[in-house]
Amino acid sequence: MRYSRLLIIGILVISCGENTFQNQGNVFFKKGQSVCTEIKNHWLLDIKAQNFEDSIYLDTRQLGRKIEIHRLNTDTTSAFIQLLGSTCKGDSIYFKIRAYDFYTALKGTLPTYLNDSDYVFATLWMRDKLGDLEHIAYKKAFESNQIDKFINNQRWNGIRDSSTLIYYEKLKSNINQSPKYSKAKIKYVLKKINGQVIYYTKSDDPFIFDPSDEGVIGGIRFLASKLSEGESLRAIVPSDFAYGDSGNHVISGYTPVIIEMELLEYVL
Repeated sequence: MRYSRLLIIGILVISCGENTFQNQGNVFFKKGQSVCTEIKNHWLLDIKAQNFEDSIYLDTRQLGRKIEIHRLNTDTTSAFIQLLGSTCKGDSIYFKIRAYDFYTALKGTLPTYLNDSDYVFATLWMRDKLGDLEHIAYKKAFESNQIDKFINNQRWNGIRDSSTLIYYEKLKSNINQSPKYSKAKIKYVLKKINGQVIYYTKSDDPFIFDPSDEGVIGGIRFLASKLSEGESLRAIVPSDFAYGDSGNHVISGYTPVIIEMELLEYVL
């Protein structure tokens, strides 16, 4: 529940009277009169929390991307989720709800510094609601935009492969070597687009790369095929050739990765 964690981190919790709010079950809220009945499972939203002196504790509008909630990963029977479900694209809600009910609805864990009966106060903007196919298109477009921005900002002197859309730059070249081999020792570093290291091979324990091994992610297989002995490169690799639409425990789906690689020597 990475998106739910982003949403709930840092939200101010206070107590307040309820007489100025409408209520739907255990949620007290203020919102417009429009009600949406179309069910779409993917919600894109912003949220802001502040104290009684208008000091902002959380404002996701500064993140550069929308918070995403997958309705089916929440407690769809809760009044809070049903309220969000009936909120139309472009509408906003100012709400308060008991901390326990809020975290439970999002299938999160109540932090130790909060009591069950404390109230969460926040303003939420429903930026968009997407069906499954619309959500896939949104994620692919967002990823493509991330890659383009990275390439423009880094100013690598590289090339983009037209079939994979992998963008790579040779760092060391050896024109006297052929890139054809059966196996090779390589060392590489995998990073997130923000520079955070995901994985790296140890200097004294290089990876034995076999081009026929389909268990190796596509980006490594493609890039290794571009190297001769002694050569190195760096690349930004789309998720289609990295961790796909599902990701794993360290990286989310539809996320590009940076790969830095060196082919040390051929293995006979």
